[in-house]
Amino acid sequence: MKIKKERNMEKEKERRIAIVKCRSYNQKEVDRAIKKALKLLEFDKKKYKKILIKPNIVGGYGENQEAITTHPSLVRAVIKELDGKKFIGESSFSDTENSLKKAGYSDFKNMVIFENSKLVKIHNAHGKILKSFYISKKVRNSDLVVNMPKLKTHTLTKMTGAIKNLYGCISGGMKQVFHKKARGDERFSNLLVDIYQSIKPELNIMDAVISMEGEGPSAGKPKKVGLILASRNAVALDIACARLMGYKSEEILAVKEAVERGLYPNYKVEVVGELKEIPNLKFIRPTMQKKRFLKGLLVRLVREDPIVVDKEKCTKCRKCWKICPMKAIEMKPYPFIDKKKCIRCFCCIEVCPQHALHLQETLARKIYKMMKERRRKK
Repeated sequence: MKIKKERNMEKEKERRIAIVKCRSYNQKEVDRAIKKALKLLEFDKKKYKKILIKPNIVGGYGENQEAITTHPSLVRAVIKELDGKKFIGESSFSDTENSLKKAGYSDFKNMVIFENSKLVKIHNAHGKILKSFYISKKVRNSDLVVNMPKLKTHTLTKMTGAIKNLYGCISGGMKQVFHKKARGDERFSNLLVDIYQSIKPELNIMDAVISMEGEGPSAGKPKKVGLILASRNAVALDIACARLMGYKSEEILAVKEAVERGLYPNYKVEVVGELKEIPNLKFIRPTMQKKRFLKGLLVRLVREDPIVVDKEKCTKCRKCWKICPMKAIEMKPYPFIDKKKCIRCFCCIEVCPQHALHLQETLARKIYKMMKERRRKK
């Protein structure tokens, strides 16, 4: 009876979402926020010996870096709070080591570049897309994976959160292979849940001090939110963050899939901390997600929104050409996207350090905006 009661208590703790105010990346303020979040979660800081910290370092950027990657001050705060041997692991879309340096991680010790580390094969009989895949041995052998995503919109998946952040555990070029294997939002979200199901981080901390809205995860606009959110359960954290951004939880297909697989019981969470409920901050949604509200002919036309290059921003670095899983990009000398080969994974937009690639607003979208504005004024 006592054991059953303890298990129920642990399950209830997984529903908790600690929301703590943090207005800047000042180290003292971040330290306070992280310490308070762990206390609210009643997280046992001394339980683990081998700890793998997984931030979100999608690439190395100059402009809007604070809105794109997990700020190093949060990782420093976690390192201070947790006992045991800590490693920081990541695999960016390209040149992870350089990306980590540009994101402010050059002074950290025990860095693990997943594509350079020993890999082990993971088997998941319940996976829908991935029955088996390889991840770093450091991830597999850790007592605790601390999942530290960045709150951003995402052109393909609407939101990039705790579940999506674990895609960075996949090494280097395998990401392109997986994008090819799982085309579209639904299949890709299933693949993300396959990965999450095999890793299941026990601590998830969301950097929402400065977030991103619009054309995320790298080409959108910074949005000051001033919050740090934390949970023992990645699905619970994504449910809360979806609502904070203005989505219904089930609109995020990875969340919906995780609930349907029984990895989280429902869409209910318990908010603890400095806020009594989750605020709706109404993030600007990515262009490709707005199109889903259109009907008939407009939908068909908007689906053909071309990916175009801003030649004034483009440096012809060829990163988009290298990353494309379908080899749909040619350099002429600027990137040219072959529509017939393109699977709309938007890796090229995500990886561009100059934010030179974007979706062009078509006549169909302009008509839709005009119609929407007229309806609003009536």
